[in-house]
Amino acid sequence: MSKYTIVTLDEVESTNAYALEFMTSFADRTVITAEKQTNGRGRYNRKWIGGKSSNLYTTIVLKPQNIQNYPFPNLTQYLSVVLCRVFENDYDITPSIKWPNDILVNGCKISGILAETCVKNNKIGGIALGLGVNVNLEKETIEKIDQKATSMFLIRNKNYNTDELLKKICDAFFENYDEFTIKGFGYIKDEYIKRCGFLGKKITIREENRQYFAKAIDADGLLLVNDDFGKESKIITGDVLC
Repeated sequence: MSKYTIVTLDEVESTNAYALEFMTSFADRTVITAEKQTNGRGRYNRKWIGGKSSNLYTTIVLKPQNIQNYPFPNLTQYLSVVLCRVFENDYDITPSIKWPNDILVNGCKISGILAETCVKNNKIGGIALGLGVNVNLEKETIEKIDQKATSMFLIRNKNYNTDELLKKICDAFFENYDEFTIKGFGYIKDEYIKRCGFLGKKITIREENRQYFAKAIDADGLLLVNDDFGKESKIITGDVLC
């Protein structure tokens, strides 16, 4: 298993923003986590804030050697599969994936992922792969979130140690990371698709504000959809509203 280093910060606005700002200071496979995050963000600027006892805020710094063949588009999908494995194998929680990388339990979001690249002088200096997990959030706090959400506490009615969760995620991530970088999406395709509960159903793509039939996930991890007239399209990026 590949080695990694965990750096714990007392307080930070965003672990991803911190990683991007100080990217040159961190070695490959450095994991940045924070006791408190005050301005964390996910896709579409969704907020991930609060204390470490209630949420897990983490950014994995990656500095791949072979940039040309690195599977950048599928990195968040790989992490989504890893998170699902951890929930299932270690916490008896059954998740699903909402394309491309949100983790849901019973239709409610429990985890989000955001990957950002550090580019200087037209060269990629590294990747900030961020993840947030609702761990011990209680009902009163969950109800203030502007989308359907849940937490490990609400699902299992018990508190969890976020340090232990972080270690399980990192161990699982790096256990097969090298193989994933070589094989790309094909390495996780079957496992990823198995967890996509929205396939075969009507969905809405938020950016287009129109409905499609979610047909399949292709070999590159893109979402294949049909419109009401049967015309097939590939969705490269977007937010699926189930």
